[in-house]
Amino acid sequence: MRPPSGLRGLVPLVLLGAVAFVNALASVITFPLAPFLAEDLAIPAARAALASLVFALAAGLGGLLAALLLGGCERRRVAAWALAGLGLGSAAAALAPSFPALLAARLFSGLCAGPLLAAVLALIPEMVAPARRNQAVSLVVSAYGLALVLGLPMVLALVADGGWRPSFLALAALCLLSLAGMAALPGPKAGASAPRPSPGGMMALLRQPVGLTGLALIASASFGTLLISPHLGTYALRNLGVEETRLWLIYLLGGGLALGTTQATGWAMDRLGALPAALTVGGGLTLLLGWTFLLSPGAALAVPLLGLVLAGQLARSTVAQASAAQLSRPEDRLTYQCLAAAVTSLAQAAGAGVSALLLVEDAQGRLLGMGLLAGLSMLAAWAAPLLLLLLDRQRRAAAKKLAIS
Repeated sequence: MRPPSGLRGLVPLVLLGAVAFVNALASVITFPLAPFLAEDLAIPAARAALASLVFALAAGLGGLLAALLLGGCERRRVAAWALAGLGLGSAAAALAPSFPALLAARLFSGLCAGPLLAAVLALIPEMVAPARRNQAVSLVVSAYGLALVLGLPMVLALVADGGWRPSFLALAALCLLSLAGMAALPGPKAGASAPRPSPGGMMALLRQPVGLTGLALIASASFGTLLISPHLGTYALRNLGVEETRLWLIYLLGGGLALGTTQATGWAMDRLGALPAALTVGGGLTLLLGWTFLLSPGAALAVPLLGLVLAGQLARSTVAQASAAQLSRPEDRLTYQCLAAAVTSLAQAAGAGVSALLLVEDAQGRLLGMGLLAGLSMLAAWAAPLLLLLLDRQRRAAAKKLAIS
């Protein structure tokens, strides 16, 4: 049996996209909440990034476990259990009486988020018609931007009414709704088979220079992004003087622009190539990060600049993910996707961890050290063109070797 096409084929596509959105929202939900949970739980604002760190670290470890174990399980069941776990972890975060309890809840949520993303990627070839599979993968990737433009303004609206805790309860409710939607997904097809990740297959991919360079490209983008993103809300409020009631505009603007910049970046990569796109993104990010965090603009420019920073970060990720997506053979694609998802989360955890270590607060609660983090993020942006040049050389060498043999 083939996956359904036409209007019937849209149902799995929409449901998988909804699950990807919930997973992405769980990843970014603490970005705007950081200053509020820091105040409520009596911790330094710079340490609030640890809530993002433990989630990303756990998601990376969960993704690696999924890469090893997913092949022996029915994908829809894995996704359902992971969604249930993510909802439970989100509810526990809402009820956390202390910051360590919140970190424990985020750790559990991340362990569920890694397998959830892997299950969604594995379900695409089983439940989406071939003509829609690239569209489905793009939908999963763009869920991060959609979480920014739709999810985070909703989160901040809930903060205005009841603090940071209702946002986690809302996330738990979205997990429950998505879990109900999973019941509408078609069951496994008779005789259906998919490439099964294995330790041997993973090690074979890791021994290939091209695959390693692709993972390094993803790691540099993810690390550079999480150096900055977890602290945007705190920096806007305490350093730039943005009013609390306007904070949601940063994420609305950034997410809305990201939906355009990610598409424009993909178009530029198709028409001009990955290297020109990476150079353009690197130059744009350097200007934005330097202006925002080294020159310290006033509150009037803070909202548009921080929104542009968010959009630029996602354009950077688009270059990395799209370049690496073409590196594996079809039979190795699932394994490589699992590895890429794990590397993304682990590099994000490293970025959030480094930022939490380097940032300090002054007597007025302002963050000190954002200029240094911006500089490191700029270096990560310029690592992309260098890695793409290396990748091109490695691919030409591999093609030459294949032609000789």
